[in-house]
Amino acid sequence: MTNFLNDNDPVHDKSSVWRGIILVFVIVIAIGALVFSRLDFSMANFVFVSKIIEPLEVVIESGDNIGGDIQILPPKQIKPKLPELVGEMLDPNQFTANSIIIKDQKTGAVLYHKNEYQSRPIASITKLMSALVLLEKNLNWSATTTVIGADLLGTHMYAGDVYTLEDLWLAALVGSSNKAILSLANALDWPVEAFVERMNQKALELGMTETYFTDPTGLDDTNISSASDVAILLNEALSWEEISRVLLIPEHNLYAKERGKNHHIWNTDWLLLGWIPHNFVDFRGGKTGYIPAAGYNFTMQVGNEAGNIINVVVLGVNSHEGRFTEARDMANWVFANYVWY
Repeated sequence: MTNFLNDNDPVHDKSSVWRGIILVFVIVIAIGALVFSRLDFSMANFVFVSKIIEPLEVVIESGDNIGGDIQILPPKQIKPKLPELVGEMLDPNQFTANSIIIKDQKTGAVLYHKNEYQSRPIASITKLMSALVLLEKNLNWSATTTVIGADLLGTHMYAGDVYTLEDLWLAALVGSSNKAILSLANALDWPVEAFVERMNQKALELGMTETYFTDPTGLDDTNISSASDVAILLNEALSWEEISRVLLIPEHNLYAKERGKNHHIWNTDWLLLGWIPHNFVDFRGGKTGYIPAAGYNFTMQVGNEAGNIINVVVLGVNSHEGRFTEARDMANWVFANYVWY
């Protein structure tokens, strides 16, 4: 058979060259199409991702290689405008309180102060922390328990009397009963040491760095805190409806079945009772404390007509009535001499 095209035939050589050129051209087109499709997909992804993270600032950390991690920074926060003093600063030394702080409840700004970080005994203001620890246990308010504690701890009730936990709660926060708060803590089946340990843990969790508790009542002068820390404690306590509601109750009657007697308890907060006159349009509650080593202590939260709320703490005042009048006068000065935005 005749071989019309052999390996040495010039026509055969030319055909091979053209076939090679066409093959290379096809490969180049295929590679180009593949690269273009990947580029288009990447751009689509970039647009999609950029839409998702559009509100955030994006920083791309690139190295020698293509790519890198994407670091997404948090949104920029606008700082709140703080209340501004527009009058003359009031001399805190005209008051007998050893430690003072008044804070704006919304921004935390300190509006008035004196020795606010000085550690001092806080007496029955301690019961606010005891109440917070009790609320962690989801109390059954209708359950009953027996009162414990020596009679010298208070006159509202006697050891051996049986009350509901709700009655004891009211006696502890309305009348500042020492035996009531001890009996409530005892109802949890906790040793007192464990209860106090939790009080100190809670203080640290709240950022109360100048505070240390040794008993749930505040009778020990080793229950210490600062005006700054007490303001934190008050703010936290009043955020609980179970506490804020009771601190606004003017009076309560206890009935002891064992003795067949009623006992009337007045709230220890004389501003609430109106026995110390004031013109606060929004009185949100307060707590007193007194032992000889502490002097007369008081903390309260009040608001004005514009809805501005302040936390007030006075520690170591030299008279029972003075703690209320000094706290009232300081709060009135703040509302009159600060502007809120």
